[in-house]
Amino acid sequence: MKMGSLLPVLFLSGFCSAVLGAQNTEIPATVVTGIEALTRNNLVRLTWRDSPEARGPVYIYRASHPFPQLQSQSQPLPSQTSDSIFGTQRPIEVPYGVESYIDDVGSSGRVYYFIAASDDSGNRYLRVLSEINTLSVEVTENPSLAVPLVENEGPGGISGLEIQIDGDAVVIRYRLNRSGNTVLYRSVQPITHMTDLLSAVIVQSGLNPPITDYPVPGIPYYYAVIFEDELSRGNVGVYPGFNATVHPVEITADRIGLPRAAELRSMPLPLISLNYAVPGIDNFSELRNPIPLSLATAKALGTLYQTTPEPGTVRPSRVFNQDLEADDDGVSTENRSLRVIVQGPFSRGDWETARSDLERYLSIHHSRIAETRARFYLGQVLYFLKAYREAFYEFLLIRDYYPVEVNEWLESCLVVLVN
Repeated sequence: MKMGSLLPVLFLSGFCSAVLGAQNTEIPATVVTGIEALTRNNLVRLTWRDSPEARGPVYIYRASHPFPQLQSQSQPLPSQTSDSIFGTQRPIEVPYGVESYIDDVGSSGRVYYFIAASDDSGNRYLRVLSEINTLSVEVTENPSLAVPLVENEGPGGISGLEIQIDGDAVVIRYRLNRSGNTVLYRSVQPITHMTDLLSAVIVQSGLNPPITDYPVPGIPYYYAVIFEDELSRGNVGVYPGFNATVHPVEITADRIGLPRAAELRSMPLPLISLNYAVPGIDNFSELRNPIPLSLATAKALGTLYQTTPEPGTVRPSRVFNQDLEADDDGVSTENRSLRVIVQGPFSRGDWETARSDLERYLSIHHSRIAETRARFYLGQVLYFLKAYREAFYEFLLIRDYYPVEVNEWLESCLVVLVN
């Protein structure tokens, strides 16, 4: 049986409920309580109340048989030891405070759950108390009827995330339960945690739904929508099913008129030299004598070569939308300082001043997001100052954060350095 994705949601109509209350009045403070199970087809939604003292992640064990009653485990155990006690598959880890999980059970029958609390280091309290932190439910396998569970108002202020394919475009719709601009991320990997955003690409920012994206066809993509103010504060919440997609979306090549593989022309036949194919004509020349250019044509070509712009000076500068907005009281100090540089010497093309200000800005510790943006601007400044080698290294440092934008600058630097 496989475990499902983490989708904290509310109960829909038509669900069966198995609610088990605490019958033991002396419940340890390191035990998860108030467990409830809601089932629909082969989906099981578990809810509970976290331990008031054990504030580490919550671990969900599942088995096809009851768990042994363990009441002597008063001290937390490391993960390797705890997993070997039950002999079950690796448990699912749920962050503290979520208090909800949806399990996708692959077959019908009765399944048993045990939810364990842990300390800040992830060491687990394996106190198995009947009808306190364990329960069992009957699951009916019917994957064709299993539908994603959604709630009216998702955590983090975003809910109802819906992805639709419209020709060669992907339309992203969602509901905002509070005010604020959002940022759309796209990734080839599932986005389930905040760290997954580091390998994702920012598609658009500063917009409200719906948003239209034109991804590369033939590649499955995942999307996530994050509030801009959460990014500036560094307090980002990723909730699959609410502000992040659970299943990938892909634009097929035939949707945008690209030829199928079967419709492509075969490779042409190789050239056959007449000197070897036809005996007796060794004196036959296959190559025409070159015709010299006229003086006017040669002069025009020379003038065209001389007026070619010098490499490294024709690229336009790039600025993120959030660094062009007007200043306000809700902006952090580090973002306000970076805006002053971007809207000042950087926008005026005063590259020497911009370089000095950005290097001074980076000499102080900032958040990772602010630092990567500042290095992106510093790389451009060094590029325009013709310090291509230094610019190349600056772009290389942040390549994993903005791969699409940075790769263009890396290629431009390499072209100049090679030439």
